[in-house]
Amino acid sequence: MKKNLNIYFIFSLFSLVLLYNCREDQRHEPLRFEKVTKAEASAFQAQVDGTILEGSWEYRFRIKQADRVTLIVEVLTDKPDLAVSLSRKGILFDSKVKCGEKISQLSPCKLEINNPEKGDYSLVLNHQSSDPSEVLSYRIFAAVHGPGYASVIWEEEVARR
Repeated sequence: MKKNLNIYFIFSLFSLVLLYNCREDQRHEPLRFEKVTKAEASAFQAQVDGTILEGSWEYRFRIKQADRVTLIVEVLTDKPDLAVSLSRKGILFDSKVKCGEKISQLSPCKLEINNPEKGDYSLVLNHQSSDPSEVLSYRIFAAVHGPGYASVIWEEEVARR
């Protein structure tokens, strides 16, 4: 009986973790990378200019293959009330990298991952101003580049295949 309760507890915990990681957030869009032709190098780049009024906004992309490349994400903002995090979705747990305390035009958020793992990535921008009517402007530059090989797609690309 006690063994059955332990198995039931472990199965329940595992199910909760899976359900938590499978949830869908409403406010997101793909981060669209373009392939840049460079001699003897792999390069993909994405740029976004936008605003956020409240809550958070998520940009998603997938690295299908990566070998000897670097993922760089840089975020600039006009006001220091924007929090930025980059996570890779895992089967059980996500891995997450956050920016420092305050970011601005003078001190941008720059995240760099050497040899990124393949998987689904999520860049989340979070409005943290105490004034709910404050609009934050931001600019995102993201690149996957290096002497190796990479393949980067987003959900529209996945839908076409």
